[in-house]
Amino acid sequence: MSERTIEEAVRNGIRLLGLRAHGRAELSSKLRKKGFEPSIVEAAIARLESLGLINDRTFAESFVESMSRRRPEGKMKARVRLLQKGLPEEVVEEMLAGYDQVAMCRAAAEKKMRTLTGPQETKLKKLETFLRNRGFDWQTIKETMDNGQWIIERQ
Repeated sequence: MSERTIEEAVRNGIRLLGLRAHGRAELSSKLRKKGFEPSIVEAAIARLESLGLINDRTFAESFVESMSRRRPEGKMKARVRLLQKGLPEEVVEEMLAGYDQVAMCRAAAEKKMRTLTGPQETKLKKLETFLRNRGFDWQTIKETMDNGQWIIERQ
């Protein structure tokens, strides 16, 4: 195992982390795609972790926070996206333990209603479809729609 190659992998990892946060699995995958051998990648990841530059929990927290702000989704869809990022199951479960799906649904509904036009009935149908596609369960959608008449009336 060449020390120079590990250092190259570490530098590449730091460059990727400079663009945005990454989880351990995601960064490993990107380094392997850049042609680094698995043993080199593991050594580089271990060094980056020891420097405190990679932390799956911190990455998951920032990812969930960003997702909640930019594109609120249902709990199940959020779970799938976190798992796709290669985060460990226990980290995903921990992040979603406090996930307020009702608040996310309401935020998504408020944002979408600003863009909908046409008769009120059409807006409601479009909103329901939109929320279903965002991964919210029927109970949460129904609660948001029933309790959110103010969404429609404000438009």
